[in-house]
Amino acid sequence: MAAHEAKAYSPATLARICAKENELETGRKELQVLRTNVEQSVERARQVLRLRHELEQQRLRIEERRRLVEQQARRVEEASGMSEGSDNQTAAAHKREDEQDIVQRIKRLAVTLRQDRIILEDLRAMLARQRAQVASVLAFVYPVELGDDGWTICGLRLVHADNIHGWLASEETAAALGMVAVVVDYVAQSMGVPARYPVIPRGSRSVVVNPGSTPAQTAPLFMLRAGDRPRLRAAIRLVATDIEQLLGMFGIDDIDRHQILPNLTQLLLAIENSSFAQ
Repeated sequence: MAAHEAKAYSPATLARICAKENELETGRKELQVLRTNVEQSVERARQVLRLRHELEQQRLRIEERRRLVEQQARRVEEASGMSEGSDNQTAAAHKREDEQDIVQRIKRLAVTLRQDRIILEDLRAMLARQRAQVASVLAFVYPVELGDDGWTICGLRLVHADNIHGWLASEETAAALGMVAVVVDYVAQSMGVPARYPVIPRGSRSVVVNPGSTPAQTAPLFMLRAGDRPRLRAAIRLVATDIEQLLGMFGIDDIDRHQILPNLTQLLLAIENSSFAQ
């Protein structure tokens, strides 16, 4: 055990952590600028969603008007069929006028409907491109890579809760989970989907909310003492569930929930690829 602690606090390892902390501080400043840009993109996406809802309501109104016009056309035909004697010619003339008017109105409604559909498809494509842009920026700012020591995010390992021993491993995992929380939070906002277990990014002291408990409780994505290990284990499971939920929106269900960083990479790639499918 002594040898293990000596290795954990070796000068080279501590120097590496200090360097990572400096990089994280620079990254945090850049992230603040990114956060502003992403929030603007999210707001634009919300406006697009509202506009899409309005377009859908307009489409329903058009369909209703078309139904009423068709009913009117049938009534005209029925009324014309009941006309007899000297009124036949006059009724036939009115019928032709009514039919021509109905045809013109239906044509105008059909043109409006086609235009609305084109606008709706353009809005869907624009929203997909905005989401892909957010995913691309997140993948650049928080790179997930597979190295000799396994998967890392910004060069930091995400150690399993049961394998965390010592302050160094605890802080490295907490910082990695804080970055995962940022990515999950941004993705959920850009998709307009409330995460099943909302995350609250706070750097290496991030937490995840469990709204299913009464009252709602927060679970820490960090471990300050050995007694925090069960809560950290539970918090990681909640974040993994959020990633699984977001992947499910793209039809990706066959995943290993324990592989958080690979799943996170798969999620960002799915969002980027979805923009090409529009």
